[in-house]
Amino acid sequence: MNKCCKRRPSACSVQYVHAVLRSALQQAVREELIAPIVETPTVERQEVRPLDAAEAKILLRTARNHRLYALWLLLISTGLRRGEALGLTWSDIDLAVGQLRVRRNLQRIKRELLFGTPKTARSLQTVSLPKRCVDALIAHQAQQEQERKVAGAKWQPALGHPNGLVFTTATGRATDPRSLSRMLTILCRDAKVRRVRVHDLRHNCASLLLAQGVDARTIMETLGHSTITMTLDTYAHVMQTTLKAAADRMDDALGLDDLRDGEEDDPGCSSAA
Repeated sequence: MNKCCKRRPSACSVQYVHAVLRSALQQAVREELIAPIVETPTVERQEVRPLDAAEAKILLRTARNHRLYALWLLLISTGLRRGEALGLTWSDIDLAVGQLRVRRNLQRIKRELLFGTPKTARSLQTVSLPKRCVDALIAHQAQQEQERKVAGAKWQPALGHPNGLVFTTATGRATDPRSLSRMLTILCRDAKVRRVRVHDLRHNCASLLLAQGVDARTIMETLGHSTITMTLDTYAHVMQTTLKAAADRMDDALGLDDLRDGEEDDPGCSSAA
């Protein structure tokens, strides 16, 4: 059996297949071709275990000398999917304003690298960039221009994208998503942090935003989730720390200690009254 056939589908893939199947069968039910028989599958979500803030800093510090440092910083800072980041062209980025537009993604399908539309309609979004990302992209643009000069006639921009992809090989070609995964494995090893997948850097973004007190609705918009339920379900365990901190701050907000002291000093609150 082919090795790839043994891989378990993700929770999202199972739900997507079920939704398509359910839609088709509901149509068949309406046309009285079959009786309703499909039940929603029970899917256990895998717990998200991104790097913590300290590990993320170590990873980025180690990646500073990597030629795709701007990409690693972008993935952690904005939560873009791997294919979305690799599909960016310079015309998608406004460095003066500090924004980028997600318009396509890059995927490997069998032996080909193909451009397609992002995962969901909500993924077609405009993303605000932190200043560090803008600075890193400016430096990356200058580095890429130098690589273009060194490559000379060997420079081969991706077909259909004459403006040039943002994150390319040293000769201008599209970066293979699988190559990016291998690069991250090496970076984790060099940084001596737990090995994570490229997609886990997206989870890192959400976790860091939660730790900074950003609300779930904003995180949903940042990551391009289709519903806030998906955001809450995916990061429920991460949010527990934030919720605990919020509960601890409630005492300060209500000033319960001050109230208790005031009650002891106020004769009107004494039992004698």
